[in-house]
Amino acid sequence: MSLMDRERIKLITLQRKIGPALKLVDTEFRRITDGNSPMTQAICEHILQGKSKKFRPTLLLLSAQSKSGIVDEAIGAAACVELVHTATLVHDDFIDEALIRRGLPSVNVKFGSSAALIMGDFLYSKALHTLCAAGQHHAVELLARTTVLMSEAEMLQLEHRFDMGISEDRYLQIIYQKTASLIENSCRIGASLNEEMAPVEEVFGEFGAKTGMVFQITDDIFDYLGDERRLGKPTGQDWEEGRIALPLIAAWRNAGETAGKRIAELAAEKDTKLRAESWAEVKTFVTEFGGVEYSFAKARQFGEDAKSALGPVANGAQKDLLAVAVEYVINRLN
Repeated sequence: MSLMDRERIKLITLQRKIGPALKLVDTEFRRITDGNSPMTQAICEHILQGKSKKFRPTLLLLSAQSKSGIVDEAIGAAACVELVHTATLVHDDFIDEALIRRGLPSVNVKFGSSAALIMGDFLYSKALHTLCAAGQHHAVELLARTTVLMSEAEMLQLEHRFDMGISEDRYLQIIYQKTASLIENSCRIGASLNEEMAPVEEVFGEFGAKTGMVFQITDDIFDYLGDERRLGKPTGQDWEEGRIALPLIAAWRNAGETAGKRIAELAAEKDTKLRAESWAEVKTFVTEFGGVEYSFAKARQFGEDAKSALGPVANGAQKDLLAVAVEYVINRLN
C-alpha cells in the first residue's frame, strides 16, 4: 500500500469520527440547492455526482467539535462552505474552459458556459442568504470577506498569466486569497461555534490558513509529478493556460539567466496547443533545477507551522485529528 493510499485511509478514518455530521451536511447541501428551475436542479444533481472529499466541511466540523458534541448551526455552516467552494470550481472551469471536473464533464461543457456562470453566482448567493436567514452573521462576514479575496486573486492570476517574472511572494498572495482563505475561515467559523474554542477563533484561522497554503502548493506540485489524480484533471493544464506556479518559479530562479532563457520564451507563447507541446520540456526543467523539492519543503514548513499554531490551544482528540488532516494534505504527494 502506497503512502498516499495510507493517507487517504487516514482521511476516511478522520471523517468517520464525524460521519453522522457529514451526512447531515450532505442533506443540508441538497436542501439548500433545491432550486425552482429544472436546469438548476439538473446542474446541482450533476455536481453532486462528482465525489467531493469535503475537506473544508470536515475542518469546520472538527473545529466546532466540543466535549458536548457539534452544534446544529455547524451543519448548516459546513454546507454553506461547501457551496462556496463548489461555486469557485464552477467559475474556475468557466474561466478556464475546462472539460473535466472530478472525473465528470464540467458544468460549462455539459450545460453551457452561460449556465455555468449563473450557477456559480447562484451557489454563492444561496450560501450567504442561507447563513443570513439562520442569523449566523459572523459566518456571513467571514465568507463574504473570503469571496472578495478569491475574486481579487482570480484577477491577479489573470494579470500574471504567461509572466515568468511573477515573484514567489505574489504567488503566495494569490494562493492564500484563492485557496487558503476559505480553509482559514472554515476553521474560524467552526471554532466560533465551539463554546470552548471561540475565544481562540483566530488561532484556528491561522491553522486553516497554513493548511490551505499546503493544500494549494501540493496541488500545484502534482502537475510536475505526472499525477492525473489531481482533482480529476489532466496534468499540465495550469501551464497550458499560462499559470506559473511555485515549482516553476523556484526552478527558474535556481537555473540562472542562460538556462532560464528558453523557458521564458516558452512561457511567453500564448497558443494553447504549442504550450501543450512544450510541457514535457518544462517538466524536465523543473525537475532538473529543484523546483519540486523546493516546493515540497515549502509545503512541509507551512504544515509544521499549522500544527504549531494549534499547540497552545487545542488538545486531546481534536488536536490529533486536525494534525492528521494536515498530514493527509502534505502526503498526497507520495
